[in-house]
Amino acid sequence: MPIDAPALLDAVAPHGALVVLVMTAMATVEALLGIGVVVPGEAVVASGAALLAGGPLVAVAWCAVTAGAFLGDQLGYGLGRRYGAAVTESWVVRRLGRHRWERASDLVRRRSLVVVVVARLLPGVRTLVSAAAGAAGVRWTRYAVADAVACALWAGIWVLGGAALGRLVLGPVGWAAIAVAVAVLIALRVLRSSVRRRARTDCVR
Repeated sequence: MPIDAPALLDAVAPHGALVVLVMTAMATVEALLGIGVVVPGEAVVASGAALLAGGPLVAVAWCAVTAGAFLGDQLGYGLGRRYGAAVTESWVVRRLGRHRWERASDLVRRRSLVVVVVARLLPGVRTLVSAAAGAAGVRWTRYAVADAVACALWAGIWVLGGAALGRLVLGPVGWAAIAVAVAVLIALRVLRSSVRRRARTDCVR
């Protein structure tokens, strides 16, 4: 069940440091193997950044979210390294789809830093890239360098983008608009997952 991100952000909104903490925690958890399916990391990061818009904590949030995403990716890499091909049979890969796992594995096997950076930004593949790199035996130092760059880019897109949007939106209805936007993103993600599960069930039948 998806985390109630709007309620969580609303609860910590008056405290900038707590907003940054929530954004960082979400970036970490969302980056773990496949958990991005139920944890709307981008939505929480962007919405949190909107709440911080115009303040000095935006830069802090960018650095913190980058670190959080990097930590989550490294944990995912460790899982892939430890369990190898067995990850292919996990419920996470089955839920996301074998084709996505195979795509992520194919991308990291190319061993190109640019490919790893781009793959980290691709929706649907991003949460599998770290585990795929570990399972494929990509050298950690090489992967870590590419992942650090990718995490900084990912965090920059969502933190700076959310902050820019916040400066435009925040006003008498700003808080409600942010909450509604996050709720819609979560609902769309849940709906998409439900439709895909139903489609796979129909195919089996």
